[in-house]
Amino acid sequence: MKETFGEYINHLRSKNGLTLTKLAAALDIDQSTLSKIENGKRNVPIEILPKLALAFNLDLKKLEHEYFSEKIAEIIYPQEEPQKLLKAAEEKAKYLRIKKQQQGKINF
Repeated sequence: MKETFGEYINHLRSKNGLTLTKLAAALDIDQSTLSKIENGKRNVPIEILPKLALAFNLDLKKLEHEYFSEKIAEIIYPQEEPQKLLKAAEEKAKYLRIKKQQQGKINF
């Protein structure tokens, strides 16, 4: 997805013929909040992802990937050499995953 997450929600809503009011109710958020999300004036709360997936019959895992990739993009886009940042972050994530697994093991 090359659009923002808010633009994506707007696209889904429009494509499915839903009003702001109907989708906001399905997501259990205020209509003005949804409008701000769609217009990029407010961040998408992670808590709405399962309801969004349900409302549009989307795969929750893919939706989460899009959500988190946008969060990462927001952090790195103003930086020089974002590819190097991504590589470093990937290595750090691997290290943290291994460290967490090792902490879970009990040695006797």
